[in-house]
Amino acid sequence: MGYVHFNLVNSATCTAMAPPPLMGGGFGAASLPPGMAGWGAGSYIIVNTNTNNRYAGISGNLTNRFNTRMAVVTEMGFAPATMAMIGVCWGHTFVRNTAPALAGWGAGAALPGGTLVQPAPPAAFAALIDGAAVHLEHLLIRFCATQLGAGGTVSNNVLMAPYANPAPNNIIVRLSYGAMGGLFNAGWQQAVWVAGGPAW
Repeated sequence: MGYVHFNLVNSATCTAMAPPPLMGGGFGAASLPPGMAGWGAGSYIIVNTNTNNRYAGISGNLTNRFNTRMAVVTEMGFAPATMAMIGVCWGHTFVRNTAPALAGWGAGAALPGGTLVQPAPPAAFAALIDGAAVHLEHLLIRFCATQLGAGGTVSNNVLMAPYANPAPNNIIVRLSYGAMGGLFNAGWQQAVWVAGGPAW
């Protein structure tokens, strides 16, 4: 089987993205979730615990992506208490071609021998697994929508169409995630994406 590991163990709440109101009017400074500043390419999931909505994506520069979202938070007037209920986890994605069974690939462990995928335009989200181009962002979104068992909604409308495994072999897909500032327990989920099987 091939392997994909979305290793998103960096995490925080989005509290700091909402600028605190100041006495007498105006706002203080907003900032990125702790630990995100300076990040380049990576994958991420945002979870709104108020609505149980998730948004997943891959970016060539997470710092830039979340800086633009921080401006929207300010413009829309979201309070820090609202943003405290929204968590984000982020990290790198690794892939590996079909190989012998990976004995001892334990909870949250990095993929042994995996190749780090560093998305960069224009081919930002594709990785070859067993000779087939796998659209990693589409896969991450559909994994969140169909394999987590979390209910709620996933709001990536462009890539919400079902996605079938394009590779000749089954692919084990694992998502490892951080605690998102204490909103969740850190953990992992995995499933087998069957070649020629039902689309996720």
